[in-house]
Amino acid sequence: MLFTHRNPEMQLDRKHTALVVADLQNEFLRPDTGTYYELIEDSLREHDVINHLGQLLQAAQDNGYFVIHSPHWYNPTDVQWVAHPGAIAEYLFQIGFVARSSSVYLDGFEGSRADFFEPFKKYINDGNTSTTSPHKGMSSESNDVIKQLRLRRVEKVIMAGPVGNLCLEAHMRDIFEAGFEIAMVRDAVAGGRNEEGDGYQSAMVNYRYIANAVWTTEEAVKRMAEAAAA
Repeated sequence: MLFTHRNPEMQLDRKHTALVVADLQNEFLRPDTGTYYELIEDSLREHDVINHLGQLLQAAQDNGYFVIHSPHWYNPTDVQWVAHPGAIAEYLFQIGFVARSSSVYLDGFEGSRADFFEPFKKYINDGNTSTTSPHKGMSSESNDVIKQLRLRRVEKVIMAGPVGNLCLEAHMRDIFEAGFEIAMVRDAVAGGRNEEGDGYQSAMVNYRYIANAVWTTEEAVKRMAEAAAA
C-alpha cells in the first residue's frame, strides 16, 4: 500500500512561529573551506539550497519571525571521546570537521570551517537571531533549541538546513516529539549519497511521514508574509 495521506496544511501564526535552521557554516556551504560541502555539493546545486536559505532568512527578518540557528562544532577536548560515535561522525572527526581551537576564545575562528557562512552573517548576527549552543551529535538533544522555542511561546516551526537527512532530520524528530507543528522546506535542504542510495530522497520520504507540511521556499515565503500581514 502506498502512503499518500497529507495532513491539513499548517497555518502560520507569526507571534508563535519560528524559522529553525541548522549548520549555516562554512563547513557545509563554502566550497573552498568545507570538507562536508564535498559530500552534498551536487545536492546543494540541484536544489539551489544556498539561495533558498537566504530567501527564508530574509523573509523571517522582513516579517519579524523568530529565528533559531543550531550550529555544529567541536572543541579541542572533544577529541578525547573514546566511544565510537557512528560511521559518519567517526569519519568527520578524522578530517577535523567544524573544529574550533578553543571553547572560550575565538582565535582562528573567523573564516574557519566552523565559522558562519559569510553571506548569512547579516542574518545570524542581526541581534535578533538566537544562535544556540552547538549540537555535538546530529540532534538537538545536546543543545538548547527546544528551550529557546519554549521560552518564546513558539508552537509552529519552519525548518531548513544543508544536511537534510542527518542533522536537520534529527532536529525535526526531536522538535516533533516535543509537540510542535513542523513545516519542512524541501528545496532549502540537501543530502549526500552513498552506495545505499540518496540521502536527499531519504529525507523527503521521512519528512512526508512525520512533518505537518512539506513546502517549497516560494510557498514558505508567501505564507510567512501573509501570516505577518494578517
